[in-house]
Amino acid sequence: MEITARQITKLLPFRHNSTTYTSFIILFSIQLIIIMNSCKVIVHARQFRAISARTNGARRAPARYHNLAAFAATPGTRVSSGRFASNPKDSSSVLSNGYTFPNSRLRVLTQVDDLHSLRKSTRRFSTSIHVKSDSAETAPFIDDNIADPSSYAIPTFKKGDDVLTDLPKGTRILSFGDVHGDILALYKFLQASQLLHPKSTITNPIWDGGDAILVQCGDILDRGAEELFCLRYLTSLARQAPKHGGRVLLLHGNHEALNANGLFHYADSKGNEEIEVVLGKTIDAKKSDGSERWRIQYGGNEPSRWAAFEPNGWLAKPLYSSMHVAAIVGKTVFVHAGLTKDHLDTYGGIENMNEAARDWYLQEYPEELQNDDGYGFKNVQEVIDNANLRAKTASKTMPECLGGGIGAASPVWMREYSSPGDSAPTSPLAQKMIDDCLNDITHDVQRMVMGHTPQNHINAALKGKAWRIDVGASRGVMNGTPEVLEIIHKGGENDDDVINILTVEGDRIPASERQIDGFVFPF
Repeated sequence: MEITARQITKLLPFRHNSTTYTSFIILFSIQLIIIMNSCKVIVHARQFRAISARTNGARRAPARYHNLAAFAATPGTRVSSGRFASNPKDSSSVLSNGYTFPNSRLRVLTQVDDLHSLRKSTRRFSTSIHVKSDSAETAPFIDDNIADPSSYAIPTFKKGDDVLTDLPKGTRILSFGDVHGDILALYKFLQASQLLHPKSTITNPIWDGGDAILVQCGDILDRGAEELFCLRYLTSLARQAPKHGGRVLLLHGNHEALNANGLFHYADSKGNEEIEVVLGKTIDAKKSDGSERWRIQYGGNEPSRWAAFEPNGWLAKPLYSSMHVAAIVGKTVFVHAGLTKDHLDTYGGIENMNEAARDWYLQEYPEELQNDDGYGFKNVQEVIDNANLRAKTASKTMPECLGGGIGAASPVWMREYSSPGDSAPTSPLAQKMIDDCLNDITHDVQRMVMGHTPQNHINAALKGKAWRIDVGASRGVMNGTPEVLEIIHKGGENDDDVINILTVEGDRIPASERQIDGFVFPF
């Protein structure tokens, strides 16, 4: 299968007007080779120039691009901190099809014979990471339990947990969007939600929401330094809430799916350090021989992060297998990016989507991917091949409802209802798409709530049926002002729902002030 330059460009996570970032484009094409089963990415020289010409006008690439290509290097490279660093004297790199791109920083997948250095650097990397917090307020609470998977557990999924329509009149339903590894943003979301006990602190959440239901719409991971911290905070509330008649539902976002596939190019370096410090040593102790050699099988691609978030990984059973792709609560359907009637028809409805995601996370990996004894590899090429197989196995078995990429139409990637931010959707089909979907869901569902696309403020489009709640609150995104959507189930006249937007300042803004159909939102 040949993928054109145009198709590759659509998948790029950023664009930039400098040719110094053309190397990222080639790295991305190699990434496609890794994750696509039985496909071959061919970039011709003319296509490559076309890609470069199209990368104008957007933001700079992440400082470090974590994928399997970073494992390999051009001849003469040295091992540093568990990764291969390109030789600074090299002025060019060669793509596998023979084209040479001068001044490229591309590190080509090639065989490096020094497996002993890889093992040595893996050990050194696992013992040299230290987390430095900017303030005591954001310092992770380190104790004996935070590395145990039970600290990230949520109530085990039971049939019907994703369709909660038989609710008492007046039930509060709260929802907020993307957190992206920012504990301060998460804390502000929860304060605005009025779900925390007054004695709660940033390190000790105490549920005080009674029978309220909280839905977090995905993308807890990436872009921030406190991903595990955020997960512990939310999962602690998820375990507390049922004791008071409440619920906390966590949804899959596209960044959860990326991490499960070993794609870490949106990960923050401090987030990687947090995962290494908190989980790395515990995974060392729990693996077959109690050593660090299990890391080698991940090919230098953030072993602790990959082992934590992959299917059948460290957090798969306690956490990710009980999260949802979508959920119905009262008269509202919640999803990370959006749902269409085609999704429902293709994937067999919301319940089947959630079951497919759950089964994927709980799958048993084949024996050849369980290489905790790193000395079983004879050379570095075997390590590369094994890491590629791991990525390909996850990608090949991933349900389509979690799949896709930038521009894709899946429930965790689509933007037809949410883009552009703070404006009416530009897609002429958006209104019909959401109307058809809500009609097909039944259960008297009247609206859809989604994150994924940053807005300056929570707002509703498409005749009030599309509530867009990602406000870019993470410091790794827009450092936006946290707001929370509140729905009072059958709290109005004729048993209509009452919808408000809650702010950190304690304001309760009525839904009527946040409708943007047909014009640009006046902020």
